Amino acid sequence: MKKLISMLLCALFFVMPAAGLALGEVPVELSHEWASFDMGDLHSAAIQPEHLGYAWGYNYDGPIGNGVLASSNTTVPYNWGEHIVAVSANNKTTAYVNEAGELYLVGRIWWGTGGQTDMPTPYVYPAGYLLDTNVRQVSMGMNHLVYVKNDNTMWVYGENDHGQLGSGNSNNLYTPTQRLTGVAYAAAGDNLTVCVKTDGSVWACGFNSYGQVGNNSTTDQKTLVQVLTGVYTVSVFGDHVMAIKNDRTLWAWGRNDYGQLGNGNTTNQKKAVQVMTDVAQVSAGMYHTGVIKTDGTLWFAGNNWRGCFGNGSTSGYSAANSTFTQTPGTFVAVNCGSNSTAVCAPTGQLYVAGYNSYGQLGNGSTAGSVPTLEAIDVWIFRNGEEPDILLGDVNCDGHVDFSDVSALYAFLMNVADLSDQGKLNGDMDASGTLTMEDVSLLCAMILGN
Repeated sequence: MKKLISMLLCALFFVMPAAGLALGEVPVELSHEWASFDMGDLHSAAIQPEHLGYAWGYNYDGPIGNGVLASSNTTVPYNWGEHIVAVSANNKTTAYVNEAGELYLVGRIWWGTGGQTDMPTPYVYPAGYLLDTNVRQVSMGMNHLVYVKNDNTMWVYGENDHGQLGSGNSNNLYTPTQRLTGVAYAAAGDNLTVCVKTDGSVWACGFNSYGQVGNNSTTDQKTLVQVLTGVYTVSVFGDHVMAIKNDRTLWAWGRNDYGQLGNGNTTNQKKAVQVMTDVAQVSAGMYHTGVIKTDGTLWFAGNNWRGCFGNGSTSGYSAANSTFTQTPGTFVAVNCGSNSTAVCAPTGQLYVAGYNSYGQLGNGSTAGSVPTLEAIDVWIFRNGEEPDILLGDVNCDGHVDFSDVSALYAFLMNVADLSDQGKLNGDMDASGTLTMEDVSLLCAMILGN
């Protein structure tokens, strides 16, 4: 009966547009590449094959994890950990989650000026400080962090001077505190917290002078407020926010003095505005934004100071940069930091560009500017190894919806072909052979069954 239902559903999907439904209960399904490298403020981190954690760049207070606390630069990636599944780097801290779900902080674990009764002592941990357990995702802001546990609860920690912890006040928290339930993904910016709930709604709180909360105001918001719906992922680093909806449209709000929203002007946006279509992945940097479209092309908007667009120019800001411009090449992921950028090629190797005075590009030097994308010896995966599988992503566009059902059905009917990766992703029952049973299972997964 399942096979008959699947065939009837597929016949319907071929005459209807893809619904863009989320995967199961959680609308956010980050690929391994998206979650495995992070360009911070002045240092960077990545997870290489075999779940090895690496970091490089500015190392005051020890965020590189090499035991050095004094001011120093590590220009070559340093292996600081094993069994790592998620990582986030910012300010003087590297946060990571291991396979056991343990959340550790390396480097500085508080950022205030003192006076808090629950302030950790000592405040620097070059070998890692265990903060919490049962964690699956973490995001470091400039002075606070947010993370999501396996039960979809969101927790907060750190400074709160603009209400970024969502507690309704400005009191710092140096004990992890639960703030929200039903959260799929959370992101921390500059005194700003943004999260996507499992129903696709976006909630935000914190610093709001540029409208970055997205609630049509410029007053700091000290409790979480809903600002958008139909979203499956968000990105924030500084004072602007980028969100991809389930229909692959890109939306933006917040600070825009360098055109980093990509909407063709330099006016701050107090609520979300659509800026692009056919978007697979997005990363908001401090003053620029990087996008991977569904065809693998790479696009940037904002300030190209120090060459962070990787297009050979160090033009800084120009009016042309307030709309997205393409940088040549095909890539699977992008991550933007503070005037620096890393992209992951289809081979799995990282390429970097932009500001590098502290070695944060990991290319073995502290050259001030690297305006053209340059390969470094960091691999998120390697061709020839067993590839990562995003179950159900038959057309390999980074997320799962009914267009994947159509692609799988067309392959089984001998009217279209699939890539090798698409065949692996479509093997829902892990039988090694694609059949109509896989179509049935894929439909059930998309429908949340």
